[in-house]
Amino acid sequence: MFLNFVLTKSLRYFQPCLSDSVCVVSCSTTTTTITITMQNLRLVTVDMVGTILRFAKPPVQQYLETAAKHGVKVEYRQLERSFLNHWGAMNTNLPHFGATSGMSSLVWWVSLVKGTFKDVLEDQFDEKTVAKIASELYSFYHSPRPYLVTDDGFESLQKIKEMKIKIGVISNFDNRLHDIIPAVGLTKLVDFVVTSEDAKHSKPEPEIFDFAAKKSKISGLAPHEVLHIGDDMDKDYFGARNVGWNSVLVDRWGGGYSLVEEEHVLQNITDVFKIDKF
Repeated sequence: MFLNFVLTKSLRYFQPCLSDSVCVVSCSTTTTTITITMQNLRLVTVDMVGTILRFAKPPVQQYLETAAKHGVKVEYRQLERSFLNHWGAMNTNLPHFGATSGMSSLVWWVSLVKGTFKDVLEDQFDEKTVAKIASELYSFYHSPRPYLVTDDGFESLQKIKEMKIKIGVISNFDNRLHDIIPAVGLTKLVDFVVTSEDAKHSKPEPEIFDFAAKKSKISGLAPHEVLHIGDDMDKDYFGARNVGWNSVLVDRWGGGYSLVEEEHVLQNITDVFKIDKF
């Protein structure tokens, strides 16, 4: 795997290249071409849910089953629509799980669950019962039970670790992720974790990528020495490229992305080791 850059002796003038052409540096000094191989990367960051982890069952189904245990019956489609509406509103009004609003992520999630069920149940809504449902759901998703580690994700992390490359997580998740990662057996394969709640920013905002670069504690880390792997075109692929990083997009269902170069779209994460250039 290789990636060509034209660099000067000073990386202050480094300009990220958003195409497969050789990157040109605006500088009056003599330029030299350096081939960056996978082995030369110093940091690989990964998205977590959807990339390395997947849900054992759809969250809305889990919401239905948990509610049923408390005697609350709702229809799947109604609950799904209500959840998506409240998810969008909460992320707009209280972004990053409340991290910039003086709200804990626990209160954030309880508020979301209550609002989701209230809109569906209407006059049958009982706050005490739904508060119990919300608390149970929050604890459940704090445990390893809802998550499965993808085979290709686990294998890829192992290979990257064997290459002595530092691995970080950048996830639009709350701080429960710090406990989930060791609970699912990934502690030895991950060097650090950055959540939206940590960074007070979410992908694709550049600040969360900058936060991760600093948390890596890699001295003199340059943008071209980082690769980000994720399953969301805007948040992961272009979010990383907009700060000068390399990136690839995971598309397990083979839907295709016309705005992403074909060789950068992976159905299996292990295919990243076959890419000629980022």
